[in-house]
Amino acid sequence: MAFFSSTGWRGRLRDASFRGVPFSVEDDESTFGRRVQVHEYPNRDKPWTEDLGRATRRLTINAYLVGDDYADRRDRLIGAIETAGPGTLVHPQYGEMQGSIDGQVRITHSSTEGRMCRVSFQFVESGELSFPVAGMATAKRLETSGGLF
Repeated sequence: MAFFSSTGWRGRLRDASFRGVPFSVEDDESTFGRRVQVHEYPNRDKPWTEDLGRATRRLTINAYLVGDDYADRRDRLIGAIETAGPGTLVHPQYGEMQGSIDGQVRITHSSTEGRMCRVSFQFVESGELSFPVAGMATAKRLETSGGLF
């Protein structure tokens, strides 16, 4: 039966976690694509699009914690979410991603679902902060070029 084989889709799923705190994923939604700037000019019927690179990947995750220890794991997850800076999300489908929790997190408890809670959050990927590197100043270049310009 391919449905339960380790090479099927279930066998490729990873255990979900954020900053090492495990949780189960009920469902998720992701957005991705390209960033483009559309340029429209007078007397032209078609615009020109400028590709500005890959768009930021954003995920909406609906998770749950279940078991006798769910409250301890919930508290650890809250601590991980409230920690400043980016962290590692292990997504069941996409694997490891670096990023931050974006905005408010919703935790729901229900009297009809004992020993569990549901957690909904948005995750946004992040890269390393980088700045332009300073180079030789234009005036200095002109000076050292011997006036060849």
